[in-house]
Formats: sequence, structure tokens, C-alpha cells
Amino acid sequence: MSGKRLTRAERRARILTAAAGVFASTGYAAAGMREVAAAAGISTPVLYDHFPAKADLYASLLESEVDSLLAGWAELPHGDTGAEELLHSRVAAIFAWIEAHEPGWRMIFAETPADPAVAQVHRLGQQRATEQLTTVFRLVPRLDLTARLSRERADAVLAEACKSALNAIARWWWSNRDVPREDVVALTVDLLWRGLRDLIREDA
Repeated sequence: MSGKRLTRAERRARILTAAAGVFASTGYAAAGMREVAAAAGISTPVLYDHFPAKADLYASLLESEVDSLLAGWAELPHGDTGAEELLHSRVAAIFAWIEAHEPGWRMIFAETPADPAVAQVHRLGQQRATEQLTTVFRLVPRLDLTARLSRERADAVLAEACKSALNAIARWWWSNRDVPREDVVALTVDLLWRGLRDLIREDA
């Protein structure tokens, strides 16, 4: 008896799963569409029917990985929580996701292909990450700033700085897998919190 024929959506999902493994193993530049098709158990023409170019496939997968990374934030604490705990919960969630999603780890943090279509998706993903981090600062009642910036702009700048630090540490961890996740989280929180705690007035 022949197996059930996959729907177009099911076949696309299988392609993305196979592509994630190929890209995680070889990186964008070295990965080939023929290799992805073989991993998905389909012919190369069928693969091109779903994704006309490698950049289209990679961009779709990258967008999916960003969605997965940011989706976990919805379940994290938001109210009646101290600023340090808010920061720690976000950092811990990011690195837990990274450890469990090697394809996304490489795609989001460890490499940025130069192809314009892929670069655009990468930029949008980074922008969404900054927006998510900005919401953390919005939960803090007061920032003791010396800069003459609006609170809205200050939140955005601090979020961008935190994201840059997280990106750098995630890239470093890619090449230093011997360091346990708990230590990476602790180091990141130490770096960020010691720079932020004097700005945050939780007693205000």
C-alpha cells in the first residue's frame, strides 16, 4: 500500500525541516538545493516549485526561526516582577531556545548571508527582537537618566544595546560549546544588569 500523499502545506513543512538540518550543518553558502531536496525525500524540481531560489528557502526558514524564538516571550512574567528578574527571565529564555534550536542559532546569530533577500529578513528579525526587548524597559516605572531623551527613545536605545550584547555572546557561544548554558546566562545577566541597575529606580 502506498503512503498517504502529502498536501502542499505538509510537503512545504517537510522541506523546511530538512533545510534546517542542511543549513545548520553546512551554512548558507555551502548548502545546495539538491542536498536539501535529497534530505526532504523529494526531487529538485519539486523543491524549486515551492522555493524558486535558495535565498527564498533560507529567508522563509529564517522568518520561521525568528517567530519561534520570539513566541516564547508571551509566557514570561510581565507584571509585579522586579527589573532584574524580568531581565533574567528573558535572557534565560533566549539561551534555552538557542540551545534547543541549533539551526535557528546559526541562522539568527552565527551568520548573516549577504544575499539582499535574506539580509532583509534578518534585519526585520533583529528589529522585532529590539521591539520585544523594548517592552521589558517599558515595564520599569522609572529610569534615572542624565541624557535628555524621551523615555520612549531611551527604552529603544537601551533595548538595542542589550540586543547587541546578546547577539555577540550568542555568536561567541557558537564556537565555545563547552561552556554550560547556565554560565552563559549568568555572564550575560551580570554584564547587562550591572550596567542597568543604577539607571533603574524600582522604589520610585
